[in-house]
Amino acid sequence: MTTIPPDWALYQTYLAGELVYDTFMSKIHRQPVKPMSVGLLDVDTCIALEQLANVLAIAYFNPVHLKIDMVRYNDTLDKDESGRSETQEENLFNRFPPEEEHFLTTPSVVIDSGGRIIVWYLPGALTTMIMKDIHGATHSMSGLLKHSITTSKITQWRTNQLNFHTSPDGMVAPGCINISPAWFQQGREKHGFSNLDPEDGFSPEVSAALKGDASHNITMSLQRYELDEMHYHLQCWTSVFNVVSIICNRRSPPHRDPKYRPAAFDIMTTASMYHPVVMDFMNLGIKFLYDSGSILASSCRLVRHYMNVEEGNRIVTAWYMRDSIHNFVGTPSTEYAKYDRVNM
Repeated sequence: MTTIPPDWALYQTYLAGELVYDTFMSKIHRQPVKPMSVGLLDVDTCIALEQLANVLAIAYFNPVHLKIDMVRYNDTLDKDESGRSETQEENLFNRFPPEEEHFLTTPSVVIDSGGRIIVWYLPGALTTMIMKDIHGATHSMSGLLKHSITTSKITQWRTNQLNFHTSPDGMVAPGCINISPAWFQQGREKHGFSNLDPEDGFSPEVSAALKGDASHNITMSLQRYELDEMHYHLQCWTSVFNVVSIICNRRSPPHRDPKYRPAAFDIMTTASMYHPVVMDFMNLGIKFLYDSGSILASSCRLVRHYMNVEEGNRIVTAWYMRDSIHNFVGTPSTEYAKYDRVNM
């Protein structure tokens, strides 16, 4: 196992993860939390981590079992399944129809027929302090968010101006930006190694942006950073995820995210002030009350999801992984998380 240098921001994330894991395990096995060093984690952060662990434990004791096999379901999906074709989605729905409808309002885990955890639903997982920090950090990105709404094309709905609404008090700038320390390493999102068939293997071709009219300016801007400076910036990256999207005041039409790993969890948090919203996992027959302070973790490739927000302020932070980066550096593929029944 690779050791994380203590002076890297990711090391504090590691300590935070250990604290959440130990607290979670103590809750579900009803045992005392073993002593551990929390490093430079402050008191407010430790309180937030304990709240997250508590909500995780409540969810684990509240499983929702489905009769769908998500491995077989994933096998039927096209590689670039976007969830935007009503005809294709109707065919999938008819092949894998939900047996019943669920509307969840309390912390839960959703389990498929093979005992795989496919959704963590964690309302109330974020403390007020964490949400305040999210709001402050997002406000500092207002300029970037304002310039991210770039198109009126229906096919490019993520930055389509019609899918955003203005803030009632001007405190949140509508928009959507992506942050990643390895964005250009995604290549063309193909998987495998370079000696394989180029139709199936990784092809480290430059992105469409670098082929366009702005390629010269982009290339010159990249040259401003020497390798030692990039190393410094990587030390400041706090997440095990390699991409984060900041999404403000946007409604999401029914869709999937085809570039995500089916076995990996994509984590979405929601914060700020808005009227009650429902997140609909349409192909599973599950709806979630998606209030401020909630966390939803699932594979956004496997679930066709939809949510509509027309007013108020809403900040979504979506953490996810692009598997082509892992494949490029030889990181092994993830496995599905399995549900291990405990004495309840």
